[in-house]
Amino acid sequence: MKAIKNVLFLILMLMPISSMAKKKVENPQAEIMVSYNYHEIFVRGGDGIAERDYEFILLTNAEQSKFYPPISEYLDSLDSTPSGRAQYKQMLSVVMPEVVRTKNYSLVPSKKGHVYVFKNRQESVVNVYDFIGLSEFGCYEEPLAEMVWTVGDSTKSILGYECIVAHTDYHGRHWTVWFAPEIPLQEGPWKLCGLPGLILEACESSGQHSFTATGIELSKKEMTPVYLLSKYEKLERKELLKRQRYNRDNQETLTHAAFDNMLGGGGSANARKPVERLITDIDFLETDYRK
Repeated sequence: MKAIKNVLFLILMLMPISSMAKKKVENPQAEIMVSYNYHEIFVRGGDGIAERDYEFILLTNAEQSKFYPPISEYLDSLDSTPSGRAQYKQMLSVVMPEVVRTKNYSLVPSKKGHVYVFKNRQESVVNVYDFIGLSEFGCYEEPLAEMVWTVGDSTKSILGYECIVAHTDYHGRHWTVWFAPEIPLQEGPWKLCGLPGLILEACESSGQHSFTATGIELSKKEMTPVYLLSKYEKLERKELLKRQRYNRDNQETLTHAAFDNMLGGGGSANARKPVERLITDIDFLETDYRK
């Protein structure tokens, strides 16, 4: 492990020099790939509060990064070509008889997470692509935020790296993170960044959202753009969040009913039950849109 870490350190130290010699390419290459488990407490239609875990991938070098859900990207790639759509239909034909029999919708190949985050330090911008609700998708660009961090004294080991604790307030939430100075990249999951080391763990104070690194490896994987770019409507950040919230509170309760109707089941009795007010404190990664 230490030998791998030493090689990684040397590569990262040489990156600013080597990147100057390289020509700018359309799809930049990563230097490392980090997998994260994203744990979320969320509102699930008429069912109330639930929890789930998704895998996300961070591809990063010293200048750019891409944070994305790999299963969702795979399904988007299928949807982007006629042959891919045919392949997906074939996948559905295999599982649908069991879905009809059991009403177990989890058997349907579906996206696990939606948000894509691209950071560009050279241009000091962040580009975000996200699902709004039902068939709506949105995107926005914002300045790369210089988060104000308070670095503490506590340390702990994550994936064999000694990490240091740090805190920040960002877009309505208070975050506690653990970063690894041995990996000198000012990067992390989602939008979190700006510390002198890669962020390997992050949790906001309410406990509704957290990211935990599950693996790190050297990688030359390309940071490809999102598929089906034309389906994303350009919006302001807070406008996108407000529309997400509207859909969550008023439309997501219809999803299972629509699926049941498609299968001939007529929908469940409580499919249109409105989201109760007692769970309105469950919210997204950013909450400042409510101001």
